[in-house]
Amino acid sequence: MFTVCTMLLVLAADPAPKPSDSPRKPHPLAPSLPELTEEEEKKIDAIIDKFIAADTGKLGGSEGKKAMEEFRDLGPEATFSLIRGFNRSAHIDNSCPALTISRKLTSFLRRTADVELLQFAKENIGAGVKKTKYGDIIRELKMGCSQRIAAVKSMPNPELRNFPKP
Repeated sequence: MFTVCTMLLVLAADPAPKPSDSPRKPHPLAPSLPELTEEEEKKIDAIIDKFIAADTGKLGGSEGKKAMEEFRDLGPEATFSLIRGFNRSAHIDNSCPALTISRKLTSFLRRTADVELLQFAKENIGAGVKKTKYGDIIRELKMGCSQRIAAVKSMPNPELRNFPKP
C-alpha cells in the first residue's frame, strides 16, 4: 500500500520545470528585463509594425483589430522594440503611432528603477530621426528618462521598485 501511495503522490506532483519555466537570464543592457531570443524580438517587432500599419489605416478589419490588441498586450520586455518602433513611426507624417508608442514607452519607463534601461532609452529614442514634427515628444521622452534616472538614484532601495515580475 505504501508503494502505491508513494507512486500516486509522485505522479500527482507538479511536473519538473521546463526550460521555459525557469528564470530567464537578464538582458545585458537592462537587467530588469529578460533577455529575449532573436525570434522573440522579431515577433515583437512584427506586432509593432502591424500596429503601425493598423493605426495609419493600412491594415483594417479583423487583422487591424488583432494588431491593436496585440500591441496593447505588450509588456515591459518589449521596451527595446518599442524604441525601434517609435523611431520608425516618427518618420511618418500622419503618425498617431508615434504618440501611442511614446505613451506606452513612458508608462514602462516611469515604473522602472533600471538605470541602465533608462540610459539606453535616453540615448536611443530618436536615434536616426531627422526633421520630424515629433521632436518635442522625443525631447520629452529623453527628459523623462533623465528625471527618472535622478529619481531612482535618490531612492533608498531602487531594486524594490522595478517592473513587477510576471
